[in-house]
Amino acid sequence: MRRAYDVPAVRFAESETMKTVSAPELMQRAARGLENVCTDLLMLDRGRVAGSRVVLLVGSGNNGGDTLFAGSQLATRGAWVLALKTSPEVHEAGARALLAAG
Repeated sequence: MRRAYDVPAVRFAESETMKTVSAPELMQRAARGLENVCTDLLMLDRGRVAGSRVVLLVGSGNNGGDTLFAGSQLATRGAWVLALKTSPEVHEAGARALLAAG
């Protein structure tokens, strides 16, 4: 894991961004960013996304939602995605998106 920003810096950046961007849009942007990084890693390692196996560790908060939405995007590109809950509750809309993506 590479650490780039501490929690206060991220919270400040998010609060500033949310002045002009809705929370759902911010989550979708985070999911697209995560999906892009995962795609780059899969392409580097496997040469493809389709048929690759991806495991998600999903918590209860919005980061879990980001993860589920990113997983749904990878699934629509043909990746086999398994989500493992790390808490009893997960982000409902993200879970629905992943299930809908197959």
